[in-house]
Amino acid sequence: MKTKIFPLYLIVYISTAFCSTSCENEIPYNPPYSEPQLIMNALLDAGEPENYVFLNLSGTYGLSHVEEATVNLYVNGQLTEKAEELPPLKPIGSLDMVYDPNAPLNNLPEIAKRKKFRITTTLTPGDDILLEAIAENGKYHITAEMTVPHPVNPIQVDTCLAKLRVWNGWETYRQYKITLQDRPGKKNFYRLDIRNDIATYGLYDNHKDTIIHSRETEIVNREDIVLTDGNPSSSDDDEDDFFGTYIENKYNVFTNDRFSDTHCTLKVYTKLYNNYIPGNLYNITRRTRSITVRLLSISEAEFRYLKALNLLESDNYEEALMEPIIIPTNVKGGLGFVGISSETRTTIQFPDEIIDPDEMYTKE
Repeated sequence: MKTKIFPLYLIVYISTAFCSTSCENEIPYNPPYSEPQLIMNALLDAGEPENYVFLNLSGTYGLSHVEEATVNLYVNGQLTEKAEELPPLKPIGSLDMVYDPNAPLNNLPEIAKRKKFRITTTLTPGDDILLEAIAENGKYHITAEMTVPHPVNPIQVDTCLAKLRVWNGWETYRQYKITLQDRPGKKNFYRLDIRNDIATYGLYDNHKDTIIHSRETEIVNREDIVLTDGNPSSSDDDEDDFFGTYIENKYNVFTNDRFSDTHCTLKVYTKLYNNYIPGNLYNITRRTRSITVRLLSISEAEFRYLKALNLLESDNYEEALMEPIIIPTNVKGGLGFVGISSETRTTIQFPDEIIDPDEMYTKE
């Protein structure tokens, strides 16, 4: 007896037609009310003179504002600082016209209304840190504990200009080879940060001399085997990623799994920013630039937190098709995450660049 085999395209067509004629019932989703919780977020850096702590309230449909709060910093069990609350941001753009100094939170998006506190205490490797937040006259009381990690030994940074393939063409980028020595005897977690700081001198809309300070932190790490967790790629690979499987390591976090107790050299790139022009600035006459390469030692909890953000913020993350992402929290009595890092840095200072406004747009 001869068996008849249906072509695959017929099976797909029948399945599609069946689905298109099926009934659709819209089921309303009304999540139950849950009591708001205080959210505390902070990524502290022992190498910075100032650190910041942010507070919000959770809600069923989004964040809400904290009316009254205090933040205290304890170091090794001793209260060392009552954090300074900073004023809310002033609306920008067209919202300036309706800015009311007596109601500074008007017209601000909810994320900009969050309470912001400044900490200036010097944090030392090995210190036990506790952050405490109390809000709404004692209704909310939350804490987060961590230990300041130890930094790596001084890093070596070598740079050169190199061609990099970008969208079917080649552009000149600055290449970095960053050599670090792993801290021996344990599993370590790191983060790479490169800051291109630019000060541009020119004229603004009010026709007065103006200096605009800018910071660019984008890093191209696709060729590095450590920062890509063993999956280096090229520009062609990124462009041909039809199914969107590539998740960029935008926070540049990594472990010592591939170089435990020995040294490692990372290879990354940044743009040159030779023709960097801040918005609304004209008749540019001078520019100063510096590059700071920072290698941060972080905790395992912060590593996992930033890895989760990498996924959540990726253009290739599809909430409907992928497993839900659980954002780690280490805040007791509330929500949020508090991390702390120690850094080793190298700074490259460029000489001041005198610019002829008539030539800057043609300069390579």
